[in-house]
Amino acid sequence: MPAGDTDTHPLLSPLAEAQDAVARLEASAAAASSAVIEGLRARVAFREAAGWLGHAHTWVHPRDLALRDAGVTGSYTAAALADRLDAELPATTMQGASPDIVPSDDVTGAALRLARLWRRLAERRTWRPIRGPAAVRETLASLGWPAAGDDDAIGDWLAAISARDQGPALIRAARGARAWINRQGHADPLAADGVFLAACIWRDAGFGRDIPLPFWSAPVQLHHRLALQLGTAWIAGFLACIAAAARAAREEQAGLLRAEAAGAALARTARSHLPQALDHVLRSPVVTARSLAENLSITPQAALKLIRQLLAAGVVREATGRAAWRAFSTP
Repeated sequence: MPAGDTDTHPLLSPLAEAQDAVARLEASAAAASSAVIEGLRARVAFREAAGWLGHAHTWVHPRDLALRDAGVTGSYTAAALADRLDAELPATTMQGASPDIVPSDDVTGAALRLARLWRRLAERRTWRPIRGPAAVRETLASLGWPAAGDDDAIGDWLAAISARDQGPALIRAARGARAWINRQGHADPLAADGVFLAACIWRDAGFGRDIPLPFWSAPVQLHHRLALQLGTAWIAGFLACIAAAARAAREEQAGLLRAEAAGAALARTARSHLPQALDHVLRSPVVTARSLAENLSITPQAALKLIRQLLAAGVVREATGRAAWRAFSTP
């Protein structure tokens, strides 16, 4: 915020709430086991993808996106034509939220690219997605939103965010997102490429080493409200979305910690594969007997036996509702 602002500045309260929420998220992530933090990143990535789809009025549960990404389910469009959408979107339809608009394969692919690139911000320590026009262009191409204009236009945006290299990183991230959206002439005031670049700005400032900046995990009502704002009110709403998304990520982590504790309480023999099985289910949003067997180098039958033990202990639950090709996830 500019020098001379008083404690009545309209961004002071939203900034304090957002900074508190992301600081608590970063601190809790830093204290977690490697399995929990990897699993948290994966699960929140699908939350982010689902949140973006929700903003586009397409409703898909994050766990269903995880099933699709793991190859357990297939095309939603084909499933709708065959009247078996509930088999491809089990978590979505289980909540009574069968989508009015069935996500096309292109839209679903875009959401999954967003999830993967969001995770990459923390997983690739040496990646610098906004260090120069070429890097920005490559980043957005990976996301599926090629940058409009030439490298000079991207360079102008980079110069603009560099000129604002003073003040809180979250404010700089919000302003950078809005500046990109305006420069690209997007009709959507929450264009996904601009929002992702905000996370890149925050990461470039030295934050988000364990988990990137969340935004789309906030309730969709906050996104819809933000889309109607301008100027300072838009930045305040952007910060409110970050605060809510960070709190949602901490709730996701709390569930993983409960699953970790429940798994740790299981009785084991000296040759038990349970510790490795627990590690795998914590890291993976969805698990099948086949994926567990491959990960542990055991037979599918032995993997299924381990899954049954984890089911009985409440560490995992059924994710597909099928008799065959079943998948499981943490509660």
